[in-house]
Amino acid sequence: MPGRRIIPEYAPIGYELGGFDVLPSVTFGARADDNIFTRTSVKRTDISLNTQPHIRVKRKDRFSNVLFDADARTSSYLKLTDQDATEYRLEGTYTYGTTGPESMSANLGYRREAIQRGTVENDLAGGEPLMRRVLHGSLTGRKQFNRLSIDAQVLAVHQYYEDVQIGSKDVVEQRFRNVKRYGVHALAAYEFSGRTSLFGNIEYDRFDYAYSPLLADRDASSQSLSAGLRYELTRVLYAQVGVGYRRYDFKDKALGAIKGIAVSGHLRYFPTRTLAIRGLVEQSNTTSPYDLVGAVTLTTARVEAEYEMRRNLSWLGAVKVSLEDYARQSYSARRVEATGGPRLRFNRWLSADANMGFARRFVNGRAPFEPYTQFYGVISVTLSR
Repeated sequence: MPGRRIIPEYAPIGYELGGFDVLPSVTFGARADDNIFTRTSVKRTDISLNTQPHIRVKRKDRFSNVLFDADARTSSYLKLTDQDATEYRLEGTYTYGTTGPESMSANLGYRREAIQRGTVENDLAGGEPLMRRVLHGSLTGRKQFNRLSIDAQVLAVHQYYEDVQIGSKDVVEQRFRNVKRYGVHALAAYEFSGRTSLFGNIEYDRFDYAYSPLLADRDASSQSLSAGLRYELTRVLYAQVGVGYRRYDFKDKALGAIKGIAVSGHLRYFPTRTLAIRGLVEQSNTTSPYDLVGAVTLTTARVEAEYEMRRNLSWLGAVKVSLEDYARQSYSARRVEATGGPRLRFNRWLSADANMGFARRFVNGRAPFEPYTQFYGVISVTLSR
């Protein structure tokens, strides 16, 4: 909800089982899309029907928190049945030390997900959806020393891509995308006052890509060092901006390194009790699927707004801009996406959303992918307890 308004009749109740709060829900939806394959040369229109059950289990006491999420999503197309997909996610988090100056949190999850077409990760001209399986885990510790706080995290992520079938016989192998990522991240923040903090962030990640006899050694390491300011005014305003230096080094010296400015940002602002504005800027590097041995720097900025017109009616809107910069290549791309629509909350167990969306990809230079324009609409109904 925007601002600090509390509307308890719209909060889920759930069930209490053995000291755990169980919160189930299910969403039914339909999506109409005028450019399923996000191509200018091959434009196909279709409607998909979606079902997404979700369950959240949580428990909180004086010393620890337990949180478990599980959901599944099926997408069924009316005409293009080869685009049907089943996705799911399982994730659990245990946190010890929720009320003291020290805490430790362990997270483990597994998911199967469809990669959005027309993005830096998936520009396949046809065939089945590109599916990715992700196993991830992390261990995070926090220590508070009066005004100084230190957070440290170790993580491991294994990503496996399923082969894509095109037509009735052709199968395009996608194992070259498989990667294992290991990282160590640390964040230190010093509180100058009750509202202002100075923070420093350091990250190191190693990427071990699957072997392919047709490709060079694509293993790489990534380092990032940044510092910035954080300002917080109770629940009305939270703003964080960081600037620093990043570097992405391939193990094969012939492929060189990518380096430049690292930027990050986070905004949460409630100008009134009925209006909420949120913003995010993030940056990452990954191996480019187009030239197979190069890399791409992806910088994404997203702004969201929610206006509570009435107690049961809100208007939501979002704009997302992605900058795709391909190393050692003469081409680049920019992707813009905007969505908006109403959300109705009939009671604590029933709500509905309607959204219209527009996406466009701009291409600079002679790139191996096409620019495109896409319009879509989504209607969904959520039942919760």
